[in-house]
Amino acid sequence: MKLTQHPLHPALAHFPVAFWSAAVATDAAAVFTGDGSWWIWSHHALVAGLLAGTLALLAGATEAFLRPIPGPAQRTLILHLSYMLTAFSLFLASLALRKHSPPSSVAIALSAFGLVALLIGGWFGGSLVYRFGVGTRFTASASTGKSNESQT
Repeated sequence: MKLTQHPLHPALAHFPVAFWSAAVATDAAAVFTGDGSWWIWSHHALVAGLLAGTLALLAGATEAFLRPIPGPAQRTLILHLSYMLTAFSLFLASLALRKHSPPSSVAIALSAFGLVALLIGGWFGGSLVYRFGVGTRFTASASTGKSNESQT
């Protein structure tokens, strides 16, 4: 199966990052202001992030399976996937624990740890593109860091 020149995963990946970052920010706003309406926004942001994250995960897994991944990039791909699945799981667990308003401190902490995992996983995702050229018409040589044009 031939893939299009522009992969779908990078276009979708920004949405869960934005929603989950907003969830943590609205948790912080609720804690620091005492305004309980922020908990509603946080809940909605978590749900939207999980929905968008599911789409990004499916697109990323499909593209990783169908695209040739350079040998040196495979470890980075596994780290990216591992951190993103960890983030997804932490945000899902946080949502599951939000049965009352305000949510438990465990639910809030899970979202904060989810954000950390998300940022680390995003760093590895950026490395796949900018260091190894995955999903681009250019690939970076792992030893020199210089780009070589390819037809992937």
